Amino acid sequence: MITSDSKEKPLPGKEYPQEGEVETANKIVTLLQEQMLRLYKNKKQLRQIHPKMNGCVKAEFIIEKNLPERLKIGLFKEETSFPAWIRFSNGNTKPLDDNKKDLRGFAIKIMNVPGEKIPLENLECINQDFILMNTKNFVAKDVKDFYHVLQVVTMLPLQGPVLKKIPYIFKNASIFLNGAKAKIKCNHPFELDYFSTVPYRFGDETRAVKYAVFPSKDNDLSCVQANNNPDFLRLKMQETLLKTEIFYDFCVQFQTDAEKMPVEDPTKEWNSPFQKLATIRIPKQIFDTPEQRKFGEDLSFNVWHSLPEHRPIGNFNRSRKIIYEKMSAFRHEQNMISPQEPRTDETFFNDTNLNQYAKQQPTGNSADVQ
Repeated sequence: MITSDSKEKPLPGKEYPQEGEVETANKIVTLLQEQMLRLYKNKKQLRQIHPKMNGCVKAEFIIEKNLPERLKIGLFKEETSFPAWIRFSNGNTKPLDDNKKDLRGFAIKIMNVPGEKIPLENLECINQDFILMNTKNFVAKDVKDFYHVLQVVTMLPLQGPVLKKIPYIFKNASIFLNGAKAKIKCNHPFELDYFSTVPYRFGDETRAVKYAVFPSKDNDLSCVQANNNPDFLRLKMQETLLKTEIFYDFCVQFQTDAEKMPVEDPTKEWNSPFQKLATIRIPKQIFDTPEQRKFGEDLSFNVWHSLPEHRPIGNFNRSRKIIYEKMSAFRHEQNMISPQEPRTDETFFNDTNLNQYAKQQPTGNSADVQ
């Protein structure tokens, strides 16, 4: 068997599993669960990664017209549109003020997607999820290296085998450096490009892709909200969506060289061009309500919520299947809520809370948000 460490020439789209991936993924689950129990003892438990939600918004996912036949795969077969939820977030396990450097996330749940999804244990799978962040590359080459880093960052400062931190830090210095580089300051969540960082199938087993979303240059992001509020990213999102819609291009990037653009090493940046598959429209709305904040906090995103044509691939995605399922179940169990996948119908965009906002405005202003 060819492994990810093999010197043989890799084939396009092909995966090369390592030995012990399942065991490593389960060790990561144990580390993360123990950390969560320490952080949220007797409190509602947030996500381990990307716990700070800047906003969970309604969106429309519009498939591009006149796509070439080779791009009409799975979700992108028909010229149609889908309702969606998008969760904008900050990545640090312990939530930070928005003016600090951090990872920035963009998770999209596309609903009413026809077709049988990849089956998952104990999870209803009816939607198509994509998870993206502000960096093109992942911080670690493989999940084993990532596990050693997590042993350091999840360990209490004065508890456990503290001396083990020193060799792990030196051995994995490049991973810590990559993680630091990936964290950025952000003036507005709608200004950033977001990337999948890890690869996916695109139809058959010979084609691998990564995804990205790019904001429209015509988006109006002017805001009066200052950056001195610890939650100014949420406030700027809400200010923007009271006055205008926001648009993104959803794009695909193909693996064109299996050696220079490997499936199993997400630290390597792919250099092929991006091709547009869809437009994301975020309509004017009020999302910053107690009900919608709770909905967004309880919502789960999983790259394995997917059509088989867009199956996640590579060692991090294979491990994600175990980690995401178990951590989502753990969080919902700790919070004593049942995980549920959202459903909707043609009335999805009828209620954006804007009518209630308009009633509260002085006469003459309400027309701006109709």
